[in-house]
Amino acid sequence: MLEEKFLSSVEVGVRGVRLVELPRIEDPRGNLSVVEFEKDLPFVPARCFWIYDVPGQNVRGEHSHRRLEQFLVCVKGACVITVDDGRNRADVVLDRPNRGLYLPPLIWDTMHRFTDDAVLMVLASERYDPAEYIRDYREFLRLVTEYESTFP
Repeated sequence: MLEEKFLSSVEVGVRGVRLVELPRIEDPRGNLSVVEFEKDLPFVPARCFWIYDVPGQNVRGEHSHRRLEQFLVCVKGACVITVDDGRNRADVVLDRPNRGLYLPPLIWDTMHRFTDDAVLMVLASERYDPAEYIRDYREFLRLVTEYESTFP
C-alpha cells in the first residue's frame, strides 16, 4: 500500500498526492536527508532532473503524465506546486530539503512562486518520452473521466 511506503506522509486532498516528511539527520558538520529508492518510494526512479534559476514569476510544469510517477523535493529555497486531479486542487509549499511531494499519474501540476535560490529536484519513474506528457488541460480532463469510469 502506498501509505506504507512513506515514513511520514499526509494526503493533500488531491487523488493520490502525498506530502512526505523525509528523515532529517542532524549533525554538527551538516544535516542530511535520505530516500532509499526501493524502500521509501512507490517506484524506482529512471530519471532525475532539477529546475533552477527560474526568472521572475515564471511558471513551470502545467502538464500531466499518462503513466509517469514523480517525487519532488525543493532541495534549496522554496516553491509552490499546485496539484489538480480534475476534481480537486491544492497548493503545496515545498520549502525545506526534508519534505517531498509524491505525484501519481494523471495529476496536473503547476510549479510556481520559485524563490531566487530555489532548486527543485524531480525523481521520475520513467525516462523522458514526449508522448507521455498531457499538455492540454481539456485532454487531461477527458482522460481523468475515462480513468474514473474504469476504476469507480
